[in-house]
Amino acid sequence: MASSSLQQRLAGTAQACQIRQFGERFPELRDIRFKVFVVDHKARPESTREASQVVKFVDKYLGLNKRSKLKTRILRLQWPTGVIPSELPDFETQARRLRYQALGEACYKANIPSLLLGHHGADEEETLIMRLIGGYGGEGLRGISEEADIPECQGIYGVSQSGGRDYTVTWEEKQMIKARDGRGMEEVLPPIQEYRQPGFEYGGVRIFRPLMDYDKPALEATLTNAGIPWVTDSTNSDPTLSIRNAIRYLLRRRLLPNALDNDSQYGSSALRVAANNIRRKFRHRNAQADKLFQACDVISFNAQSGCLKVRIPLSAAPPSDPDFYKQSAARQEIEVEHIGARLVRLLLSIVAPLHHLPLDRLEFATKAMLWHSQKHSYAPGRGTEEFKPQPETFTTGGVLCQRVKSPTEGLPLPGAQPFVLDPDYVWCLSRQPYVKTQPEPVRIFPPAQPLKQREAEKGDEERDDAKIEKENEGREEERNEKSKVNSPELQWQLWDGRYWIQLIGPQGKPMRICPLSQDRLSRLTANLKANRYTESLTALEKAIKAMGPPHVRHTIPAMMDDEDNCLALPTLDFRVPKPQSTNSSSEAPALIWRVRYKKVVFPDNVTKERIVALKDEKLEGVKPALLRVAEEEEREKSREQKKWERREKREKSKKKMEANEARGKRVRSKLRSRGRESDDGQ
Repeated sequence: MASSSLQQRLAGTAQACQIRQFGERFPELRDIRFKVFVVDHKARPESTREASQVVKFVDKYLGLNKRSKLKTRILRLQWPTGVIPSELPDFETQARRLRYQALGEACYKANIPSLLLGHHGADEEETLIMRLIGGYGGEGLRGISEEADIPECQGIYGVSQSGGRDYTVTWEEKQMIKARDGRGMEEVLPPIQEYRQPGFEYGGVRIFRPLMDYDKPALEATLTNAGIPWVTDSTNSDPTLSIRNAIRYLLRRRLLPNALDNDSQYGSSALRVAANNIRRKFRHRNAQADKLFQACDVISFNAQSGCLKVRIPLSAAPPSDPDFYKQSAARQEIEVEHIGARLVRLLLSIVAPLHHLPLDRLEFATKAMLWHSQKHSYAPGRGTEEFKPQPETFTTGGVLCQRVKSPTEGLPLPGAQPFVLDPDYVWCLSRQPYVKTQPEPVRIFPPAQPLKQREAEKGDEERDDAKIEKENEGREEERNEKSKVNSPELQWQLWDGRYWIQLIGPQGKPMRICPLSQDRLSRLTANLKANRYTESLTALEKAIKAMGPPHVRHTIPAMMDDEDNCLALPTLDFRVPKPQSTNSSSEAPALIWRVRYKKVVFPDNVTKERIVALKDEKLEGVKPALLRVAEEEEREKSREQKKWERREKREKSKKKMEANEARGKRVRSKLRSRGRESDDGQ
């Protein structure tokens, strides 16, 4: 685990009993405040009781003192109405998605960037066998990652690579820290890609699995020696319920071949040994690709349109790896292809709308970008007859890749670095133009509503005091946490996988975010000309010309009303002027927004001057308006909270009075019975 992660607040699942036991052995973990999330899948009638039992175990056995006592919260999954979870054919997949989303949102609300999971060695064996059954091969058998971004949460702001708020290190501070003491400060501050750049998202929830090197019997023995009980899910022992359960049944009864048994000659499961070998190769290839990526020359990046111009190395062969050249020519060729594919993925991910680009789909792009002519021999072992000219333009992963002649200025000196860059060509990467046969990306923002109307629409469910008290254990702690604003018009939405947008439109009117198609741009310019908005038209034309190739103008987001009229272009900070007769309130603008580009990683040698960033949210008039709405929300929540507290007090006093009355009746009844006995005795 990275040392920078230890500076953050951590969270754990129900298996935090084991995590906590191991954490107590390391002094650097003692000052970290832990919080435990117990997930109730609501798949069985007894799951709620078991979740409450786990909470009692954590509070009883791991609450060593007031300073280190774990904070525990139950997360109950919400299934669609009428759905019986246990009867779903893909129950495990659906449960996994809901579980990670619930954990991610809970972490974001509690300001927790790191989540510890209790997966162990047996879980990895089951996963490997499932992948073998599914036909995976090669790096698909590398097992479970010990560290990764939280899965199943794409598009959820604050959870998936967004919403960072714990630190705000600027671009200048990053350069200053690196120049002063790069290695020392790296141990305290987040990784290099986590530094905040104006106009770009950062943050997100990361998951860690610290128990992957331990088997289940060893973990159970640890808890037994510590006198800590645990709860076992009864459905895990049913081999007919899922494929994983069937595999677990075979492993538990040792019905697999001897070579796959834990007591084999390898001292561990042969599957895990193979997974470790594949994982080491996987990390080595990623490290080599990262060196190539750091050597790339980013000429420019325009976040307004998502257009990247970059010069890449001539060869993907690692020059400083002696083990590489000890291999045969065929093996060298395979390694170069794998490393090159990773480099291409790193570059494409800057502008791609997809959250993940599979390596097996980048074979053509790798050959086209790294072996684009017969002039250079990029891969060992290939004959010159195989080096056919590659296309200058192609699309992959939603990205349009264009090879263009290199500008004459700023050419790198040959041999000035381990990787020699291409002196003849640069690559222009941008969003692939939208095609009519596929639906265009659209995000709908609901109309702004007065707070009283919005609260009235919530219904009586949230005002059920008994349910609130029962369902939300540990509410007192959550009241003190900084909550995010959950009103619909203040939520961030991810458009086209590239731009995070927050929008407040006029009350009563829904807003849409659509691409600026040719038809919409034509109508926008015609509207500006008809109303004689000369300055706005000139500013729009100038901004569009500066974006890059002509096609990128049709891939930027446009704010449209319900009549498909363009109101603004948020990435260009362009607003369509209103007619002079329109009365607008000075207190709250009719249309305000914030927009940021997705979280990306650039080479360390990129300078601020080469990036055209989006304007940050600290725009005059935007943030004050958002804060006013947020403050009104908080005041309304505070009033509701006080109502709940008064009702809770009344309920408690009522129960206390009823208990006292019942106790008084019992006392009076005993006194009367004793009086009768004394009268009978006399």
